[in-house]
Amino acid sequence: MEYKLHTFSNGLRLAFKQTENTQIAHSGFFINAGSRDELPSQVGLAHLLEHMLFKGTKKRNTNQVLNRLEVVGGDLNAFTTKDKTVVHASVVKDHFDRCIELLVDVTFNSSFPEKPLEKEKKVVCEEIDMYLDAPEERIFDEFQEMFYASHPLGNNILGSKETVTGFNSDNISEFVHQRYFSNEIVLVVVAPIKAEKVIRVCQKHIDGLDIKSGTVQRRKPEASPIFDVVKHNGFSQAHVLIGSEAYPLDHENRPALMLLANILGGPGLNSILNLKLREKHAYTYGVDCSLQSLTDSGFLTIYYGTDQRNLNRSRKAVLRELESIRKHLIKPNLLKNYKTQFRGQLIMAEESNSSLMFVIGRSLLDLGYVDSLQEVLNKIDSITSEQLQEVANDVLAPSKLSYLTYLPKQV
Repeated sequence: MEYKLHTFSNGLRLAFKQTENTQIAHSGFFINAGSRDELPSQVGLAHLLEHMLFKGTKKRNTNQVLNRLEVVGGDLNAFTTKDKTVVHASVVKDHFDRCIELLVDVTFNSSFPEKPLEKEKKVVCEEIDMYLDAPEERIFDEFQEMFYASHPLGNNILGSKETVTGFNSDNISEFVHQRYFSNEIVLVVVAPIKAEKVIRVCQKHIDGLDIKSGTVQRRKPEASPIFDVVKHNGFSQAHVLIGSEAYPLDHENRPALMLLANILGGPGLNSILNLKLREKHAYTYGVDCSLQSLTDSGFLTIYYGTDQRNLNRSRKAVLRELESIRKHLIKPNLLKNYKTQFRGQLIMAEESNSSLMFVIGRSLLDLGYVDSLQEVLNKIDSITSEQLQEVANDVLAPSKLSYLTYLPKQV
């Protein structure tokens, strides 16, 4: 992928890609710090920190932060993942300077005032309640808790009400001081602006920042234990998650596993599991197979909801399809169709300039480079039926599968 990379005097990097046929500038700070970097006493702190970024800086109160871009039709947002915090904004290109100045201010000069903090802790507690009522989200987090047993990757990003209500402003400031390193932060700009101007504007607001450099120290998760757990919850139907250990981001077999996951349960209604579970048997409204990869680990999951009466039949149907894809090679003409579909999905996903910003930021932090779309497509094109079968036998072997099932509460 063609993009320009510039390093500022304090070690912080800028990645820029110039766009055409648009008036919108997308910018974002990608910070290599997330929930996996929390100590046991800090669970939920990275997410609360993200909430507090818009609650006041050394020179702005909450309203001034929120209004700064809204008055020119812009958008300011942030999110937290297991290993990253991202603060991003989109504006009409004429207001690019205003956008970068605000992003720098909220990311590096937030003051985390106590009064707004107490309110925001209540907001996060409400968010936790909403999450507990959403089985399709909750089951993924509980699966990860068991999958990454005794490792920070198993912690819920939101934390718990007990941990969140105990945090104060000093706790948040300490996390920033301990985890925000200049060489572990990338500012990504995807905009219809010439590179010289982008660098000049960003340099004006970034060069004077006093940010220490350092290296993020992370413990690699150990091999996942195998489990088959059933929990009784108050949900109206059964929910099933089947998962296994998979490949990290830089593994040579990851492209093949990405394609395999798409074949099994990608977004298309013609996926193998959707055709079997929904179209043939009407066991479920939909089924999803997804791959989550980090720099040092990964896991693949199959999720669906079903009536409890169909629980055993649906599970057997899934396992039959997994057995089939382990034992039999996909025919060449069918594999060609699967590749064409996956290629189209990848091309459409990269049509969005904001999505492109996220791809660049994540790839630079995780891998140190960004594959072009054509390079990704070439990797997909080179996958053979034999490779898919090899990956299926490696990742989807019966001895490697774990299960988490939610059932309605027993009366």
